[in-house]
Amino acid sequence: MNWTEASPSVFTRDLGGVEKIYRLVSQSFQATGREHWGLYCECTFELDPLQPNDATAAALRSAWIALRHELPGLAVAPGGLDKATYTLPTASSVDAWADATFFVNAAPTPPLNAVVADYPLRDLPALHYFPSSSQLLFLASHWRVDGLGTCMVLDRLFALLATNTPPPPSAWPNDLAKISPSIEDAVGAPPAAEAAADPATASFAREHIAKHHRNAVHAGGLATLGTPATPPGRTACAALTLSRTSTEALAAACKARAVSVTAAAHAALAETAFRLSPAPKPERYAAVMSVNMRPRLQPAFRGAEHAVQTYVTGVTPSVGRDATFGERAAHLTAFYKEGWYSERFVRAMRLATQYHFEAMAAARGAAPQGVKPKPPSNVLLSSLGVVDKYLAPRHAGGDRAVRVTGFRFGVSMLTRQMLLYVWTFDGRLQLSVNYNEAYHGRAEAEAFLQTMKTVLETELGVGLDLDLD
Repeated sequence: MNWTEASPSVFTRDLGGVEKIYRLVSQSFQATGREHWGLYCECTFELDPLQPNDATAAALRSAWIALRHELPGLAVAPGGLDKATYTLPTASSVDAWADATFFVNAAPTPPLNAVVADYPLRDLPALHYFPSSSQLLFLASHWRVDGLGTCMVLDRLFALLATNTPPPPSAWPNDLAKISPSIEDAVGAPPAAEAAADPATASFAREHIAKHHRNAVHAGGLATLGTPATPPGRTACAALTLSRTSTEALAAACKARAVSVTAAAHAALAETAFRLSPAPKPERYAAVMSVNMRPRLQPAFRGAEHAVQTYVTGVTPSVGRDATFGERAAHLTAFYKEGWYSERFVRAMRLATQYHFEAMAAARGAAPQGVKPKPPSNVLLSSLGVVDKYLAPRHAGGDRAVRVTGFRFGVSMLTRQMLLYVWTFDGRLQLSVNYNEAYHGRAEAEAFLQTMKTVLETELGVGLDLDLD
């Protein structure tokens, strides 16, 4: 999609299909002043040698500005629900951007969880530094970036911090060409009009979206607090982390069964949902989940220089309640490997996302009539895989080193759904569930994770100890 100069130095373009979908979702609860499905990533880090907090804050701000030079997508702003805008940088505008996006929270007790709990609507990303706990918190809308892109953004930030890279000189170049294209452009999908003109592609696109919605019906649902009219509360998170030894044992058990760790976690999620869903129990379970499209993009767009973009797509694999754990895990492993992707999928992508956005927009604007359906309360799933591939635990520069000692990722949740993230970082597997306090209690979320752990132990024949550090 080409940028158009709307006024001197100000450019606009249409959002891509996936970008528009995530932008629409982010504004679902606009009246609350909070964002739905906003991404956050928290890292605890150590500097060697140590330096005063003020010096670290200054170095971080400098690295943040240098990162904005490398990844100008960090300064793209939304224009309504379907446009992106970008103003060519000057020294003063970049300084203003840094003032609007970089924050030092010097409170003795860091309010990190409060920032996430009340995740605000923002047109720009935010980077919070908490000196008292040596933590960074990165917030970014999902229409701007995906989970792995977030990890790559922070990886580059820590690399710049380690090398003490200064910001670019006062004369900023025209960097419009460095902004990453939409997923539809990056994967090489044909224009929607071209796809619609081909009956086979148009039929595939419609059936793809219809199947997505049919499978989503089988997502089940957990019991929730409140009534259908209860407004959302604060975003919350519960997590459990396996020890390195247990993570190795789990990975070995999966390898022996020729299934992936993600597929095993997904199968355990399905079993947990079957057990904990209220009657009548669903016969099938489908977890709506994001899959990484970055390896499928055209080669020019696969690198870390294209971290700031949403390069994921949604799929809804379904498994039956009468299937065994092993059967579910084997089916899901095959599905993740090749079961969802095809050249037809690429040809139909732009048209399919257009159909999906139009249906969502129509539902959002429709006036309520009759009895409203029960709000969905299913558990969604996303796997980051081995985070170390995208965010190195250690960065070394000339006279400085940065070590990342803690990692947490999630999204703001304002619906009755939960979103489960699975990842491994520094040799430890973590299951982390995001939910809203108005609809689920912490004890419920922790019980959900404990049930998943028990299922994995029973089905894989391994004992799983928690990391208590």
